[in-house]
Amino acid sequence: MKYYLKEEFLKDSGARNAGNKARNDVEEIVKQEGFSPLLLTIEDWYKMSTIKAQRHKAKALSQAFSRLKSGDQLLIQFPMLHHSFFTTHLVKKIQRRGVKVYFVIHDLEVLRYANLDTVPLKHKIRVHLQESSLLKIADGIIAHNPIMKSVLVDKGIAENKIVSLGIFDYLIPNYQEKTGLTKNLSIIVAGNLAQEKAGYLYQLPARPTYNLYGVGFDESRALANETYFGSFLPDELPVALEGGFGLVWDGDSAETCSGVFGEYLRFNNSHKASLYLASGFPLVVWSQSALSHFVLENGCGIAVESLHDLKTTIENLSESDYRSLVENAKHIGKKIRDGFYLTSALKELTK
Repeated sequence: MKYYLKEEFLKDSGARNAGNKARNDVEEIVKQEGFSPLLLTIEDWYKMSTIKAQRHKAKALSQAFSRLKSGDQLLIQFPMLHHSFFTTHLVKKIQRRGVKVYFVIHDLEVLRYANLDTVPLKHKIRVHLQESSLLKIADGIIAHNPIMKSVLVDKGIAENKIVSLGIFDYLIPNYQEKTGLTKNLSIIVAGNLAQEKAGYLYQLPARPTYNLYGVGFDESRALANETYFGSFLPDELPVALEGGFGLVWDGDSAETCSGVFGEYLRFNNSHKASLYLASGFPLVVWSQSALSHFVLENGCGIAVESLHDLKTTIENLSESDYRSLVENAKHIGKKIRDGFYLTSALKELTK
């Protein structure tokens, strides 16, 4: 049997959290590929003491794992929502019983969270220990891209255990194709617009114009070339988006992607890139980002070193060039909406 670990809080059982779009889509895709849910339901351990929370999570995980038999496969989304210090031990136990355990990576916290100055040292140590120990025993891992794969290999994980995803899938119910796109429309920015994540929004050059969608935006500091449309649920957002390109940028500077969140783009595939492509928009990405390789190889967007270069780069695009970017974005977008990339990675991982 093929299973995926379905993690829930008891109080949220059956609810679909808007913040879990990426995880929800993985569940939908793997169900179509014949995976069944292995339910892990946890009480609200945030209100427990550290020791009690660790024991509670370990007991619940052990009970879930007890249903697995030799020859079964288990897919776990990483990082786990309910990780404990005992997780690696429990995974090893089911592997000794003949269960294959695979991980699909959403984030590598050791590359992002653990580098924040605000994170206590003990938490950084915990992240390093938990990520390295758990991933090293995996029977297979789906990483974002070849760059993330190389990071994992450098950390001692066997290269033949790791498959590159390419880009995240993004399911869109009732998809509506965009028409009338031109290169002169506004640049779309969707996601967390707060200062600490997207400080660059408050110091953009005067051109081009930007359409903003998401939470955390300080409207009192909006620039003359920014229009804020508010926030939307993930399944509603694609219909709401208007513009000529979708921007994947992070950090506090328009000059380059900087800081913890900006630097993280060197390794990860931002989920918003999948949103834009699935919605039919070509991308603007940082030229030093891991995603730039995918974008340029597939001709579905442009890469710039600085947002101060964006106006000129777009002006130098011919209408024919832009139409080609849109057609390629639509081609990739359909594959993203169909779950092609995860399905392909799973087949390669479990062959």
